[in-house]
Amino acid sequence: MEQSAQSPDGETEVSEPIIDLVKKSAEPEDDGRLDPDRFKVDQSELDAPVAKTILTALPIRRPDRLEFVRTHSDPDFRKGPVPFINLKSNREYYLVEPEVRPHLRPGEYSYGTIFLATNRLDKPFFWIVTTQSPTGLVSDWYTSHLECADRAMHEWVQVMADRDAGVYTVAVAEELLDEPHWPEQSFKELFKIGFKRRIVDSLEHPVIKQLRGRN
Repeated sequence: MEQSAQSPDGETEVSEPIIDLVKKSAEPEDDGRLDPDRFKVDQSELDAPVAKTILTALPIRRPDRLEFVRTHSDPDFRKGPVPFINLKSNREYYLVEPEVRPHLRPGEYSYGTIFLATNRLDKPFFWIVTTQSPTGLVSDWYTSHLECADRAMHEWVQVMADRDAGVYTVAVAEELLDEPHWPEQSFKELFKIGFKRRIVDSLEHPVIKQLRGRN
């Protein structure tokens, strides 16, 4: 069946078959979006450097019992001894300003070394290892904990507490694992990120009030 129409001079013209008109109406308009050349990426874009991940937060904690960890071997990425407070009830760590430390009581703070550490998931954190009490006491707990952190500079280790022996021990990874990926920021930059809200700067600080039972 064909569709006809009148020409301007009155004569009958034969148009395209109706089935061809239906096919044409069903075809999408070519707006240029389906041009395959539009999807080709310029090689210069692929060669561009990948954006760097910048840390905005850094936990301060001890390694979990079954967590394999490493510590940074560069001496610039550790600092000690530093005075710090460990609130064991909520596992929070705070550094103490030098002006405040003389006013603290024995038992309220300890001395330790800050290590930059990371785990197998490339999640960096600060690990504070206690080195001595304010009175100068050095125990097997302290020395063995420091030995664990030192060993982690070159091997993937798990740190475990042997309460019967009163020491920390390590379990070394059974296979040779990949070297850790460290943040590109400097220790000073990372320090500012991790401890920006973890500094006890007066005797009116909430941490001191909590230690001394004050509102």
